[in-house]
Amino acid sequence: MISFESKLELEKRLSSDIAQYLTAAISKNGKATLLLSGGSTPGGVYRILSETDLDWSKVIIGLVDERYVGPENDYSNHLLLKNTLLQNKAQGAVFIPMVSNLSDYVQNQQEIEAAYRIFTEPDVCLLGMGPDGHTASVFPNDPASQNALQNTTGNIYNTNAPAHPTQRITCSANLLCRSKHLLLMLTGEQKLEVFEQAQKLKLPIAAFKNYIQETYYTAS
Repeated sequence: MISFESKLELEKRLSSDIAQYLTAAISKNGKATLLLSGGSTPGGVYRILSETDLDWSKVIIGLVDERYVGPENDYSNHLLLKNTLLQNKAQGAVFIPMVSNLSDYVQNQQEIEAAYRIFTEPDVCLLGMGPDGHTASVFPNDPASQNALQNTTGNIYNTNAPAHPTQRITCSANLLCRSKHLLLMLTGEQKLEVFEQAQKLKLPIAAFKNYIQETYYTAS
């Protein structure tokens, strides 16, 4: 775990590390794949990344998870990336959304399962964690989330959140843990305490602990 005095310091270091990993992947493979989390916490990282010099046309970006809403909905992670990362120098990146069919939730999951095969082994994945110990859209006390956590037969799952909007789409734990660089951004002392107790309490984030390469933490 790397601790920072301020969130801005964390954002600068995390965005720099992500850019470094992407650049190395492009140099080695001619492209790079990046999976990103939503929510309010990582927005500053994405804004800094959008101003970073690298060959964004060779970066393919997807989401760790999404709410089953349209791309202009305030709850949309697609909208978050549009307003933070997918602009400035990064506007040339390829983005693959997680909602392609707003009329059929089950059919949408099947379509995204196919679309996200490009992320079989993501180069970089950034996770966050909620105060209840959930990560991605894998929640405690949700049977559908347990499927996403334990099953290895698919990469994309529909799950149920405890708060609106309840219909979610998430990458499986199996997919996320195959990331070459699996990173966690953690803010606030309360979340740190939950993270440290995750295995004892059998919270979803515990399943990822042995795969996380680095945790970036600030109390502020």
